[in-house]
Amino acid sequence: MPRDDVYRPPRTVTPAGVFVLMFARAARRGGFTARAVARRLGTILRLTFRLGKFSTLLWVFKLLGLIAYSLILAPAFLRVAWRCVTSRNIELGVVYGDAPRNALDLYFPDDGDEARRQRREAIGRGSVSDARSSPKSSPHEAEAPAARPVVIFITGGMWIIGYKAWGALLAQRLSRRGCIVASLDYRNFPQGTIGDMIADVGCGIGWVLDRIEALGGDGRKVVVIGQSAGAHIAATCLLRQAGWAQSKAHFPNGWSPGAISRFIGISGLYAPDDEALVEHVHRQGLYKNVFWSIMEAGFSGARASEALPRASPVTILREHEVRENVRIIPPVMLCHGESDKSAPPGQSRIFASALRSVGVAVDERYYVGKTHTDPFVTDPILGEDVLLDDITNCIFGRRLPPFDERPLVPRFLVEFARLVVPF
Repeated sequence: MPRDDVYRPPRTVTPAGVFVLMFARAARRGGFTARAVARRLGTILRLTFRLGKFSTLLWVFKLLGLIAYSLILAPAFLRVAWRCVTSRNIELGVVYGDAPRNALDLYFPDDGDEARRQRREAIGRGSVSDARSSPKSSPHEAEAPAARPVVIFITGGMWIIGYKAWGALLAQRLSRRGCIVASLDYRNFPQGTIGDMIADVGCGIGWVLDRIEALGGDGRKVVVIGQSAGAHIAATCLLRQAGWAQSKAHFPNGWSPGAISRFIGISGLYAPDDEALVEHVHRQGLYKNVFWSIMEAGFSGARASEALPRASPVTILREHEVRENVRIIPPVMLCHGESDKSAPPGQSRIFASALRSVGVAVDERYYVGKTHTDPFVTDPILGEDVLLDDITNCIFGRRLPPFDERPLVPRFLVEFARLVVPF
């Protein structure tokens, strides 16, 4: 039987056919109906129109740069997407909450048909056909597979264009290395503001923690990874949960930060109340009125002095409720490209210093010459995945045997894409 974790491109299928097949399989496996797809398209158009009132000429140029970047690297993205919609070890569009965009994708190691059937039952996707198609286990296969480390991934996207599929390449490679990965969606601006995003992420983490054993996960090894804006949202969510624990209030979403073994922040922003950072993102195209609106400070920033510290992990660490309950904050690893112009690497240094000041263990990783997208997108596409090595070392506590990650596209395409990327 062919291995499920090896990519095999479709034969005698045109590029247009690839898109059609991918869409059809994703719709079928994600449980999407024609009405649901139409409803989602309508929501996208409505939100795009609302976001359009903030647009400027710089936004147009950045959008064109993003489109060009995506087209240049499309062969790599299509290979990743094809595996997402064809692998039996990936479950797309699993609903975790009641709010819009409360869905996640699950990536599993290949532990066999019986483990796959049990996991589908755990997420409400089991069926009679699954039971019939699952072959009877031999005496050697009867033993359940070992519990796996669990990674909960929160994607970035400037709080505006985040999507769970952005973490697909990282998730696929982590699952090959023996991890279960849940990649979360959450409401973006203008559909939601930072409070909604934090609530969504908290709900998604709680959903995964409630089903750890049923999914085949190890409750002692649960790692939360946030990238870019996702690192900010996840860090704020974890620290807010710690503060609620000290006040002896009921944990929102029913989980404690003590259930998380590690937090890994990639290229994150951790001090939105820093005026220098606000000016920096303004120059990068995330204008102050948009940034303030996302952070619930009002279009004019009238509530900035109140709202921005409330959404700042660095400032939250100074709050009495959090400092008194620092023992349940997990150890942290912060990863950042030294040449990142979207999220300055100084943000990770500031957050690391704040964490150490209250006694939280911190490990820092800085990548010389790397931009915002290099460690997370272009380097992995080339098979030069230093970030993945650091993440797996953190998860497993040891260096794993090398994996042969071949380039997904030729190097010249990646170098060309780096010239046009807007981030």
